[in-house]
Amino acid sequence: MKKIYQLIVHFLFLFLILFIPFTVLAQEETAKSFENTLTSTYTVQNNGEVLVQHAFTIKNLTPTYFVNRHGLRISSPNIKSVRVSDSSGEIPAEVTQTDNQTNIGITFPNQLVGEGKIRQFTITYINPDLAQIHGQVLEVAIPKQADPEQYDQITVVLNSPLLYGEPTRVTPNSNYSINNRNQQVSLTFNDLHGQGVSAIYGFQQVFDLKFRYFLENNDSQPVLLQVALPPDTPFQRLNYEQIEPRPENIERDKDGNWIATFYLGGNTAQTVEAAATVVLTLEQNQMVPVIQPQDFHIQAQPFWDINHHTIQQLAQEYNTPKTIYDFVTNNLIYKNVESLDQLKRQGAIQALSNPEDAACQEFSDLFITLARANNIPTRLITGYAYTENSRLRPLSLVEDILHAWPEFWNEDSGNWQPVDPTWGNTTGGVDYFNQFDLNHVVLAINGQSSNLPYPAGSYKNEQQTEKTLEVSFGTRFPNQAPELIGKITPQRSNFSILPGFYNVNIENPTGAAWYNISFDLSSENSQVRVFGATDIPALLPYQSVTISIFVYNMNNAWPEKDQLAINIKVNEQEVFVDHVEIENAPQFVQYVAHPYTLIGLVAGSILLALGAGSLLVFRRKR
Repeated sequence: MKKIYQLIVHFLFLFLILFIPFTVLAQEETAKSFENTLTSTYTVQNNGEVLVQHAFTIKNLTPTYFVNRHGLRISSPNIKSVRVSDSSGEIPAEVTQTDNQTNIGITFPNQLVGEGKIRQFTITYINPDLAQIHGQVLEVAIPKQADPEQYDQITVVLNSPLLYGEPTRVTPNSNYSINNRNQQVSLTFNDLHGQGVSAIYGFQQVFDLKFRYFLENNDSQPVLLQVALPPDTPFQRLNYEQIEPRPENIERDKDGNWIATFYLGGNTAQTVEAAATVVLTLEQNQMVPVIQPQDFHIQAQPFWDINHHTIQQLAQEYNTPKTIYDFVTNNLIYKNVESLDQLKRQGAIQALSNPEDAACQEFSDLFITLARANNIPTRLITGYAYTENSRLRPLSLVEDILHAWPEFWNEDSGNWQPVDPTWGNTTGGVDYFNQFDLNHVVLAINGQSSNLPYPAGSYKNEQQTEKTLEVSFGTRFPNQAPELIGKITPQRSNFSILPGFYNVNIENPTGAAWYNISFDLSSENSQVRVFGATDIPALLPYQSVTISIFVYNMNNAWPEKDQLAINIKVNEQEVFVDHVEIENAPQFVQYVAHPYTLIGLVAGSILLALGAGSLLVFRRKR
C-alpha cells in the first residue's frame, strides 16, 4: 500500500476553459491510467440563465493510480449556485471568484483504488453568460472543448424552451440529433471534434438607431461636408425615419457605404439628426446587391502592412481564413482599458510585437493583414455589437463606436463572411468564424481605406462628450414597398436654345433604398434620345437622379406638341407611370442634339464672335 500512496496523483485537475472542463494530468504517463467520459448538459431557463451540469465518469485502468482532487476554472465571475455531488451525497467545494473567472476546487472524501474502479460525480451551477434572449431571438454560445483528446467520450446536450421552437441555425450543422420533450427542444452532440456549439432560435433581430453628426465649418467660405450613414448589406436592411436636414446628395461608394453630403456656409455649424430601424437576418436579402471584391481589397494600407517580412513569413504558414482566424484568436490577448486615452490603434505589426495589449482593432487589423498577404479580399467593419457582458464580449473603441470586426470574401458562398476574432478570444473559444450572430450592426465599411469613412458616432469635436449613437431593440421592422416619383421638366440651361431638351428626375421619397431600377420613355409621335443609362443600380433614401433627354419628331421640320409617357420599375415591378405634355424638336436637330455638342457649338460661336469683334476693333484703330 505504501507504493500505492507514493504514486497518488495529488493534483489532478479537470480545468474548464470558460465553461467546459478538461483534464490536466499531473504526470504525462497518467493519461493512459484512466478512461474518462463526460456528459455536459446546458438547460436554458425562461429568464435566459443556463443551468449547467457536468457529469464525470473516471475509470481506473491500473491498480496504482487514482484521483483524489479535481478542479474547475470558469472564465466568468457570475457563476452561482455551485453544487458538487456523487452517489453518497453532496461534496464540499471551494469556490473563489476574481474579476474575470470562477474557480471550483474539490477534494474527494474517499480514495477509490483499484483497477476497474469507477468514480462518478457531478458539478452543477447556473451561468448567466451562455445565452442571450432579446426580442423573439434566443442565442446560445457554448465554447469549444479545450482538450478533447483527454476524453474517450464526450456528449453535449443543449436544452431550450419549446416556445422558441427549433433552432434556425446550428453550428456544427451536422452530427447532432434533435427531439422535443418535457416542453423543451433538445439537441444532442456526440462527436464535436473539439468544436463549440452555437445555436440561434429566430430568423431576424430588429434594432432602433438614433444618431447625430456634429458638423462644423471654421472657414469663411462655404463647404460641402460628407458623413457615412449606416448602409444596407446582404444581411442588414435599413429604414430611415429621419435625416434632418436632408442632405444635398447621397450616394454609394465602392465599398457600399452610403455617403451623404451637406452644405455648410462659412463659419457655421450644423447638427444632423438621424433615426432608423435596422433588421438583421440570417438569410441573405436577395434584393440587396453584393459588392464584389476589387483590387484594393488585397492591397496594403496604413495598419495593414502586408509586405512586412514578419507578415510574409506568417502568411506562408497561415494561408486560409480559418487558420488565420485561429492564429489571431490564439496569439493575441485582449486588454481591458480604463481610459479612452489608451485606445490608440496599433496596426498589425505592433499587435504582433505587443500581443498582450490588443483591442478589437488589433484583432481585426492582424486578420486583415495576414489575409491580404495571401491575396484574400478582406475589409474592416466598424459598428455596434450588442452584449450583455462587456468582459466576455467586450466593446473597445469609444463610447459611440463600439466594436470592430473583419470580413473576408468567401468564394464558395459568393459573399462577404463576417468573423469576430476578438470575441472568439474573450469568450474562450465560442465559434465566431463558422457562425455569426444577430447582434452586429454595420455602421461603416473600410476596404478601400483602412480608416475611412468614419462611422456614425465619431462626428464630434473633442469638447463634445455626450453620446451621439443610441441603439435599442426594436419591436418591428416596417413593411417596405417601392415608391419612386418621376418628373419630366424642360432644361433651363443657357445652352439649351432649341426645343426638345428635357430632364428626367427620378426621386426616392422613402427612407429605404431600392435596387435594380429601370425606366422607359415612349411617345406615339416622337423619338427620344437618353443621355445616360436607363438602368439605375440603386436609389438610396431620399436620393434623386437627373438624366438628360432629347425629344424630336420624325415627320415635320417644325416643333409640335406631344405626350411623353414615363414608366419606372423596381426589379421589373411597375411602381410609377405618368404622361407629360412636351414640345418636341425638328427632326434635323437630332444630329447635333447632344448637350456636349451644343455646348461646343455655342462656345465656338462665342469665340468666333469675340474674334470677329477683335478684328473689327483692330481695323478701326488702323
